[in-house]
Amino acid sequence: MSSVTAARTRYRIHLENERRKKESEAKGQKRRAMEEHLEQLKKSRRAIQEVSEGLARDADKLADEAEGKQVGSKMAELISKSNAFRRSHKEKLAELKNLDEQIAAKGADLRRL
Repeated sequence: MSSVTAARTRYRIHLENERRKKESEAKGQKRRAMEEHLEQLKKSRRAIQEVSEGLARDADKLADEAEGKQVGSKMAELISKSNAFRRSHKEKLAELKNLDEQIAAKGADLRRL
């Protein structure tokens, strides 16, 4: 009788250990997925930041070039292009802000795990 009781106890312990092991593996997989997503967001942020800086540089270059031109259609064209680059730059800055918020939220979620 005591042997059967001990066997049942060992079996329950075994089942409990298996359940904990599965939970641990599930948490690990979830954590890895979140880390990968966070890394993708960071890569995306770096790419957008590079594009944004390039747009600002190009806008400044065009504005400087327009400054050197005589009043006329070429100057107006350069200013127009410069302004288009600046608008795109502002849009990229808004995207960066959004990505920063997403990165912060994912980082907080990751710390909670």
